[in-house]
Amino acid sequence: MTSTPPEVTQTELAAALMSVARVVQARTMQATGDPNGLALLDRRVCLQVAADLPLTPHFDRQAWAKAWRASRLDGTRAHRAALYRAMCDALAEALEDEDGRWEGDHGQAEIYRIASRLRSVATKVCIDDMLGPLDAKVDPHNLWNGFVSPHFTLDAARELAAQTQRLAEECGKDADTVHVVDSGCTDRDGNPLVVVMRVSWTYLEDEGAQQATLIIEPDDEGRYAIGGWEWCWSYSHWNCACGRYSDWHERCWCGLTRDRQPTAPLEVATWTAAAALRRLAPSATSVLIDIHEGRAHIVAVYVGDTEIDTADDGGVFDTETLGAADTYLQNAIVQAAPADLAAAPGWMHTPDETSAHLWRITLPTL
Repeated sequence: MTSTPPEVTQTELAAALMSVARVVQARTMQATGDPNGLALLDRRVCLQVAADLPLTPHFDRQAWAKAWRASRLDGTRAHRAALYRAMCDALAEALEDEDGRWEGDHGQAEIYRIASRLRSVATKVCIDDMLGPLDAKVDPHNLWNGFVSPHFTLDAARELAAQTQRLAEECGKDADTVHVVDSGCTDRDGNPLVVVMRVSWTYLEDEGAQQATLIIEPDDEGRYAIGGWEWCWSYSHWNCACGRYSDWHERCWCGLTRDRQPTAPLEVATWTAAAALRRLAPSATSVLIDIHEGRAHIVAVYVGDTEIDTADDGGVFDTETLGAADTYLQNAIVQAAPADLAAAPGWMHTPDETSAHLWRITLPTL
């Protein structure tokens, strides 16, 4: 039987490639003193990074062999081998020449770009309420004073161009403008032949048209980096049914996504209460609440049929967490009729000898 190779996530691969770039940088510094120069990139660099060796310009074979033997003992060998293969595959895909070779002289900037693409997320960006929201790809780690550097498709660049030009009509030369100059023709691959440029009108009078105009070339994915490390781009937000907002590409703290949003108040309250409780007890599956005169109070929290003790009993829950979940449920209950409770997904009336107002609520899961 053969075992399944360990999975290497894009985040792990991107981090490893960043280490590869630092080794290349160390080699160029040793050879020329120029960190942006070229240096030999070969499989030994990937072996060095996969073994978690120091990111020095030299490959120490004895140190590598020692680390490789140790990885067999600590159980990390399979994962390190998978990471090595993933690095080689990623570099070959991006750097392979006409003869099918990728090993050779490369600069650290090339490797950084490969890692950045792996880390990038599809999202929407904006600049306050002036520009956007616009679809873009963003490397969350590539930040300038906390702001992101988006890469736009041609269609998004056209939309951005129209927005900047409308803004310039209001603000005059204080606003930079983006322009997409279309030839009306296509290249040999059928893509539109266009020139994307940015004009900084503030500098035109003193520095001339050449300094005030920036031609923006597409990257290897055909996207345009507009305003990166210059403009105050931020993620657009989306508002969750639970009342919180999140960055466009992220899941809300309560577990919901933009594509999965309950609308009924009781469903929203159940989700939000479940998220609050699972911060302290991730395995919680249901709660028992007592509703009396419009007041909701959590009596017990369960994992399956086993009750989870509260802090007073040495358990996981504190009064603040339970009180927050009580409030979420109560705010929805005061707006609901008895028939709404009976119809709500996961809600079941379970009176006993202690109270006629007990309800068992099955907590939702994604």
